[in-house]
Amino acid sequence: MKKAIYTLALVGALYSCKTTQTQKEEQPVIASIDLVNVEEDKVSVSIDPDRFTTENTTFYIPKTVPGTYSTDNYGKFIENFKAIDYDGNELEFEKIDDNSWSIPNAKNLDKVSYQVNDTYDIEGEEGVFSPSGTNIEAGENFMLNLHGFVGYFENEKEEAYRLLVKRPHSLIPGTALSKTVAASTSMEFKEDIYSLDRYFEVIDNPIMYAKPDTTSFMVEGMEVLINVYSPNEKYTSESIKPGIEEMISAQKRFLGEVDNTGKYAILLYLSDSETQDARGFGALEHHTSTVVVLPEAMQPEQLQKTMTDVVSHEFFHILTPLNVHSKEVHYFDYNDPKMSQHLWMYEGVTEYFANLFQINQGLIEKQDFYDRISGKIKSAQQFDDTMPFTEMSKNILEEPYKESYYNVY
Repeated sequence: MKKAIYTLALVGALYSCKTTQTQKEEQPVIASIDLVNVEEDKVSVSIDPDRFTTENTTFYIPKTVPGTYSTDNYGKFIENFKAIDYDGNELEFEKIDDNSWSIPNAKNLDKVSYQVNDTYDIEGEEGVFSPSGTNIEAGENFMLNLHGFVGYFENEKEEAYRLLVKRPHSLIPGTALSKTVAASTSMEFKEDIYSLDRYFEVIDNPIMYAKPDTTSFMVEGMEVLINVYSPNEKYTSESIKPGIEEMISAQKRFLGEVDNTGKYAILLYLSDSETQDARGFGALEHHTSTVVVLPEAMQPEQLQKTMTDVVSHEFFHILTPLNVHSKEVHYFDYNDPKMSQHLWMYEGVTEYFANLFQINQGLIEKQDFYDRISGKIKSAQQFDDTMPFTEMSKNILEEPYKESYYNVY
């Protein structure tokens, strides 16, 4: 990852030079997210690309993202979309579907802007799994699964991105990303700046902004970050640290010489059962982090056990599919996805080792392990045993295959 140092003056210069430079210079796509001026539970976003040389372009918000195995149409949560030229005037565009906007006069396009609605406070969350969803609670919490906020232009997924997040002083970011700059731009807000090499790195690095509740520890050269949002302050990062540290240490011992990451962030969002809040409990993996959503009402022992089962599964994903995967995963198309035949490996094999390491490292008793495997065998009997896993994996977004998704576990 490039780690260039940019000052706010330089950022401003890049904006002003964009319309006058005569020699072509590489400029990253600049994605700006405003967490300060939240209107009606919506966040304003702008995406500012370099100059286009094509007559037209299309802007996309992902239809689906790796690891979810579902069609979620994140563009459904986009409102007030605008295409703006270099004079500040609005350009014509055509909304093609929930997730794409065609802009015919691309050579005059300066940027696009829009507002993002969150998923956590929508009844049923429009079918979006909470760990891949979004939360907007002004001054309290922002769950930035960035595929729900930041889009990409046609043929520009490999362009570098600069992410600018304006946030209140009272909230800090939980993420595996390293800030390029954290600048105090006023008494009211700060601006965090992150540099990323391509669009995949944007969506592979969720950020949770919340009031400070973070801790960390080292395990065999790997830094583990824990960030917790507990709306009623029932839990803290320090209270769950012992269980996480025991689990990660056991996983590292189990993996032996396998060492795929130097930093790993666990972003834990605890849902309030008394309000309209996230209800899809579980986690979603990324190369250097995982987003976990669980009910705050869980008892401490239950929370620790669930965190061990859930987070260990996500951590083992650093092996597959995050590092060992098919071409469909490597060249993932967010708006016309081609699924691989290997869901059985990505999820099924990962789930097996997430249980095996616990008995191997003495975290559970043998009978616990046997009971778990027995339960999985009984659950598997509820599915169509004649359906080939490879065929089901390749067609997992369609009926009748998607109903068999949990069979791989």
